[in-house]
Amino acid sequence: MQKIIILIALLGFSSQLFAYCDGGYPNVTVVEEIKQASFVAIGKVTSRKIVVDPIEDPEGYEAELFHVEIEKVLYGTPPGYVVKGYLTLYNDNTSSRFNMDVGESYLMFVSEYLDGFYIDSCGNSGTVTKSKEIIKTIQKIVGDKHA
Repeated sequence: MQKIIILIALLGFSSQLFAYCDGGYPNVTVVEEIKQASFVAIGKVTSRKIVVDPIEDPEGYEAELFHVEIEKVLYGTPPGYVVKGYLTLYNDNTSSRFNMDVGESYLMFVSEYLDGFYIDSCGNSGTVTKSKEIIKTIQKIVGDKHA
């Protein structure tokens, strides 16, 4: 619990999380985001947990933790501690959060920060349904090496 509270505090100061998408949405090209991301994958959200800080905000919540089953890696290699194809994403409860729904599959440009992973809400990540053209672009760029 103490690690989660420390992680929440540190992520609050991250310069990589934006409440405002400067330059519009997305504010980064697919090529730039591939270079910035730890890896790019398609995954299905299997669960959502709320992180609460009863002292700071007893009526709200600090963050969400999403458990995602990795269906396909499009670029890069997830770290070895992404256990059995599952990834836990930290989603700070701010205007910069990347909204996800349980049961939905997403194209995710995954970045790593401290002990967790996150998705830049101003980038090219999104539901698979809405990201078909971006997925094709990624496959052209990387030569579909992971397909």
